[in-house]
Amino acid sequence: MTTSGSQTPAVSRNKNVMDGRAGFRLQADWGHVSVLEGGGHICELNLNACSGVNPLWRPPWKTIDPFKYTTPKHARSYGPPPDGSLLSGIAGHSLSFDHFGPPSLEETAAGLTTHGEAPALKWAVQKQAPSPRPQLQYGLTLPEARISFSRNLTLDRKSPVIYCEEEAVNLSPYDRPISWNEHVTFGPPFLEAETTWFDMPATRAKVCPASYSPRFSLQPDTEFTWPYAPTKDRKRMNLRTTPARRFGHYTAQLLNPDLEIGFIAACNARLKLLVVYAFRRADFPWVGNWEERYSRHQAPWAGKTFCRGIEFSTTPFSIPRRETIEQGPLFGEPTYRWLPAKSKAQVRFLILLLEVPETFRGVASVSIAGKKIDVVESGAHGRKLSVAADKFL
Repeated sequence: MTTSGSQTPAVSRNKNVMDGRAGFRLQADWGHVSVLEGGGHICELNLNACSGVNPLWRPPWKTIDPFKYTTPKHARSYGPPPDGSLLSGIAGHSLSFDHFGPPSLEETAAGLTTHGEAPALKWAVQKQAPSPRPQLQYGLTLPEARISFSRNLTLDRKSPVIYCEEEAVNLSPYDRPISWNEHVTFGPPFLEAETTWFDMPATRAKVCPASYSPRFSLQPDTEFTWPYAPTKDRKRMNLRTTPARRFGHYTAQLLNPDLEIGFIAACNARLKLLVVYAFRRADFPWVGNWEERYSRHQAPWAGKTFCRGIEFSTTPFSIPRRETIEQGPLFGEPTYRWLPAKSKAQVRFLILLLEVPETFRGVASVSIAGKKIDVVESGAHGRKLSVAADKFL
């Protein structure tokens, strides 16, 4: 079956989605979405109206499927464990599950990898359908965590809306403390210093420790109110944009607890492209802001990487699971969730791809009413963009 007016299959397997790696493409009238089998990453979001610019990060190094990584063969190119297998295959929107951050020293010695098993293993197709809407369900079983995980992607054929539902099933008889992190990372050409706007309905926030990066311009371990983070020279950095210098840092943001719907938004008005992720704040109360601009020189970064992650999550900081649990709540908000024995949990989020005017200056709010989503612009213009959508969240 094909999309209307086109001979392109609505859902198709592609042997070369990226760097010779296999995956799937879901096609709609407005554009397409691509995912990788290795790691399950959503690696491409394409809106035809914006010249097909993919806003998601594509690493400057040639990636491989992470399940093919071996230390003797690949550590020199991608780094040693526990990061090596993750970095060998990372791209775009990856999933950190069932923990967010590096494993402990003992877990590393036992063979576990950074950000959990999900982004390091092969995902398999569970179901696909071309109609009435392009749909792909794919997933895997995490052998060490004993959790079955699946993601269901569905495209609206006419409106540039992507519906995503994820489910985790605990196969063990133990309650499990887990982190569930949607590691959305943007890259050039969509990501431009002092041009691309980033927004979220955040309130309280905190800078990570100084040990995070040797090129750290923010005041470490300091609390602030989004988006104005304190710098070491006692100034304030507006985190809505990215400065044009060499640096790396990470901040954790708590989303407004009064909201039912949370969101992250990234906009390059020069390219006329706005990307919005909307989700239930109860599922993801935290957003991590990860910025890397030519500061990491070890393999595979080589001082050549510019990317920015805006990661909605159950967990504020990328640290070992034991530390996440021991630190307790932050700003009164839990920093992980439980997946009870022999039970399942689901989360949902929407992805919107919108064409905007070149004078657009970011997003002030996102609301869902009836069968539409309203996106309101920041600043004096306050323009409203409305998109038809199902009642999903």
